[in-house]
Amino acid sequence: MVGTSAKVCWSSNREQEVETVHRLWPTELLPGELAQVLPTPAHFEQASGLVTREMVADAVTCGDEVEEHVEAVRAYVRAGFDEVHVGQIGPDQEVFFEAYRELVLPVLGR
Repeated sequence: MVGTSAKVCWSSNREQEVETVHRLWPTELLPGELAQVLPTPAHFEQASGLVTREMVADAVTCGDEVEEHVEAVRAYVRAGFDEVHVGQIGPDQEVFFEAYRELVLPVLGR
């Protein structure tokens, strides 16, 4: 079994969630092997300045459009992954779990 991890930010306010990801998890979008070679938290903080909100908006599934979340998971499946772990970036964990349980997973199960 080959697994991977996908990060999303579920909420009804897409712009707010782009900001949340940019603030909490910009290192997700560091280029190349940079995230594997930085030695200290201060270096990560410096390198995070390379990540723009536009980069986050283009790369991380944010918002509450079910089909966008479904497509994000299906892209990993098409790439050959058997298992995709989806993690919510941000504080609304219960809302995320409820939305995935009731809206996203049923579509993926078809």
